[in-house]
Amino acid sequence: MHTLKWFSWLFKGLKWILLAIVSFFVFVVFVDIIYPVNLDKSSDTSREVLDSSKKWLYVTTNSSQKWRFKPNLDKLDPLYIKMLLNFEDKHFYTHYGVNPLALFRAVFLLLKNGHITSGGSTITMQVARLLEPKSRTLTSKIVEIIRAIQLEMHYSKKEILQTYLTLAPYGGNIEGVKAASWHFFGKLPHSLSASQCAMLVALPKNPEAYRPDHNPIRAKNARDRVLKQAFENGIISRFIYRKALQDTLEDEYYFFPRYAAHLSQKLLKNKHKKLIKTTIDATLQKQLEQWAKLRAAELPKGSSMALLLVQNSTSKVKTYIGSNNMFSKKFPGFIDMVTVVRSPGSALKPFIYAMGFQKHIIHPQTVILDKEVSFGNYHPHNYNRKFKGQVSITEALQNSLNIPAVKVLFRVGAGEFIENLNKICGRVIVPKGVATLPVALGGLGISLWQLTQGYVSLANEGKVKSLRVLETSVKNNNKAINVLDEQSIHMVTAILRDIPPPQSFINRANKIAYKTGTSYGYRDFWSMGYTKNYTIGIWVGRADNRPVIKASARQIATPLMFEAFSMVDAIKGLKEWNWSVKSVNHAPPEVLKYFDKELKNQNTLKFLYPKDGAKYQSAGCHEVTVRVAIDNGYAPYFWYIDNKPTKVEKKSIQLPFSVGAHSITVIDNSGTTIQRNIWVNMPDCQEL
Repeated sequence: MHTLKWFSWLFKGLKWILLAIVSFFVFVVFVDIIYPVNLDKSSDTSREVLDSSKKWLYVTTNSSQKWRFKPNLDKLDPLYIKMLLNFEDKHFYTHYGVNPLALFRAVFLLLKNGHITSGGSTITMQVARLLEPKSRTLTSKIVEIIRAIQLEMHYSKKEILQTYLTLAPYGGNIEGVKAASWHFFGKLPHSLSASQCAMLVALPKNPEAYRPDHNPIRAKNARDRVLKQAFENGIISRFIYRKALQDTLEDEYYFFPRYAAHLSQKLLKNKHKKLIKTTIDATLQKQLEQWAKLRAAELPKGSSMALLLVQNSTSKVKTYIGSNNMFSKKFPGFIDMVTVVRSPGSALKPFIYAMGFQKHIIHPQTVILDKEVSFGNYHPHNYNRKFKGQVSITEALQNSLNIPAVKVLFRVGAGEFIENLNKICGRVIVPKGVATLPVALGGLGISLWQLTQGYVSLANEGKVKSLRVLETSVKNNNKAINVLDEQSIHMVTAILRDIPPPQSFINRANKIAYKTGTSYGYRDFWSMGYTKNYTIGIWVGRADNRPVIKASARQIATPLMFEAFSMVDAIKGLKEWNWSVKSVNHAPPEVLKYFDKELKNQNTLKFLYPKDGAKYQSAGCHEVTVRVAIDNGYAPYFWYIDNKPTKVEKKSIQLPFSVGAHSITVIDNSGTTIQRNIWVNMPDCQEL
């Protein structure tokens, strides 16, 4: 009888329990319909600018000024995940948001002690609390349970765990394991020590109390508890456990990276992108930024430096420095001088000569006069106001002589030059929109970005590609065009490779081809250099466009460029050219031997002998032998005797002529024609 009653009570009890459970879940479903849960908060993360290898280059806080990043679970250190689940929620992958045993234990301790001593929260419940923070009361706990079940209904375990690792508090404005790992250890949580894993597990329990940079002793005790539990449950070995206990905690913290600030801030203006992948090489960027800041003290007062480093084969920008100190109070470092339009000085001369080579106006060994000359009202002069007289095109470019450059531009045509320059560098700013001869000496506006793109085209043997700062999966989006031919570029590069390096520097194997530019009034100092695999463009000057000092770019900017190349060589290596500068150092064709008309006139084809209208008479009964000699002109020479082609291989020869009138005509390779007419009298003899 009693047994039947006991079974009856048990059945009724189970029925009521089952009814309560069903009612609870019906209630949860009802709540889920009218008050759905979502993970939107976890989407409010910091924004990241990545380098070419997907390392952090520049990161920002989120909309609520928190450092919060969504981690990739597949890349997190597996030991950290094991320690976390062992310490926080051993049954995470088997429960449905709530662990009944842990919950009953928490309720028991609450009733026993009168206050909450054990939360009994699963990771899913903690996610619910992080999404909707509330004070720790019994009502709040019930809400957490309901929300946890809702989370399990709609999201996978991976999504829930990722949300926890995104929102977990680590003190101050640090949230999530990714931000915490960088802040406390200076690295992402991809490869952590056991001690570091334990610290990251312990911190969210009481973030402010356990921060190693604020409370190192309490932090160590919290870490050690996690390590002990991990050891006792077989997560780590005794050896690792003991070693981890001995590891000291760093009492300092690391700043989040903010490199390539000018570029990054520009890219971050696109509010729709959380993750921006750039072409920048973080290693090169960091090293060159630090170097640029150190060099600031050596720059002229009030001036700054901008630098671009580009990989030639891809036209990808590897280093972008808008100024050597963005936050300087001595000069407006916040201005991005990579994109500001300035005067290039003589930095465009290589393009003038390249176009001259391509149009067959000049040759590297063409002789040109460097002397005072006027073009209407334009009277150019050299930097030192001296003239060198006869120089070769090679010497003119290497010494950056102004007069020869203007002369060549006059022959090329200023309009055609600007038209081609726009294709190579992007549209430049020409005063009043009219191309004139002063553009040869910097009389136009161009940015460091544009000028560097131009020099990359020289390094790429005339192939022009737009510079890139963003990595993209789109193929063939940056097709090369050819504006200048390979042979002309080789000539220019050979000349620039042979320019001596600045004092105390070396240019091994002529790896570096470079050209300088100093703008009018000493406002801009440029040094543009390229090797087989990299191009560096450097600008030095005042952002407010005021004059700096009376100096040259070779003194101010070129040593910086060679130092930068030395750093790139040490980190990445500089390749040697696969051709020698001597390969284009041959003699010019006769027609290109001289550039100026007065020099050409000095070399005009002429007769030395005979005189025009000369009369000859034989001393005997045979033909007259006349010496014919020519001078100057351009070989090969074409001879015609009495209008008949005659093979003559020398400039001076003895030729026989019979009685009567004769003509001697010579044409050289330039098309110059000269002629002499002679008369041979009857011989003073009598035929037998």
